[in-house]
Amino acid sequence: MPTPDQIDQIVSVLEEIVARYGIDDAYLVGGFPRAIAMRRGSDDIHDIDVATGTPEKAVLISGLLLSAGATKYQRRNRTGTVTLEMNGVEMDFQGPASHDDTRPWLHMYGVEPTPLAMNIFDRDFTINSLAIPIGSWKIIDLTSRGMSDIEDNRISSILPADFSVPKNPLMITRAIKFAYKYDFKIDGDLWDAMKENSDKLFTDLTPERLAIEAFVLSKYDCGDMLEELGLEKLRDPQFVDTGKGIASA
Repeated sequence: MPTPDQIDQIVSVLEEIVARYGIDDAYLVGGFPRAIAMRRGSDDIHDIDVATGTPEKAVLISGLLLSAGATKYQRRNRTGTVTLEMNGVEMDFQGPASHDDTRPWLHMYGVEPTPLAMNIFDRDFTINSLAIPIGSWKIIDLTSRGMSDIEDNRISSILPADFSVPKNPLMITRAIKFAYKYDFKIDGDLWDAMKENSDKLFTDLTPERLAIEAFVLSKYDCGDMLEELGLEKLRDPQFVDTGKGIASA
């Protein structure tokens, strides 16, 4: 797990890069702004996600970061997202994914479908929908719900849960993790969608991915919630041990 100093060093390098090359539309998204908004600091940040307001500019930043010492370059075929590692910290840089499923919702909400907005609205929960411009500590809340849900200790989906959960059943285990990690409650619509689609964890996820999720959830006293969702299998010690072995490999 990265230390706060490692996270701070990487953010400093990113700030130097965007300042040197005049990149004024680069943002830290995902877990970083969530930790800042929740006043949990760098010790609650395990990786870094970078998005930009211009297509492919985040990928450009990843190339500049390679020149600054980052390693383990990988580009995903489907989304174009680039993953790097620096100081033991994994970083994702937004690719030119089309986000076709998300675009109609942005039009419905009256939000301009910029690359940043597409990245934000394609995420799972409102607590993960915040953004911070690199070089600034100003929090941007494009959904207008991220900060209020943090203040209300609530886990809710960005797009309607009955749309998001079926196409991304991993939201089920992630919602449980966040609820127990932060002592938040799960929004009613999200909970209903989790119950309706709990079987998709076993049909849509690989056994290896599911075992990792079981290992992550084993850190929390969430047995009652798993039982309500019909996910008792995720408490099986052998299953959890398999996930632990994969995660530590």
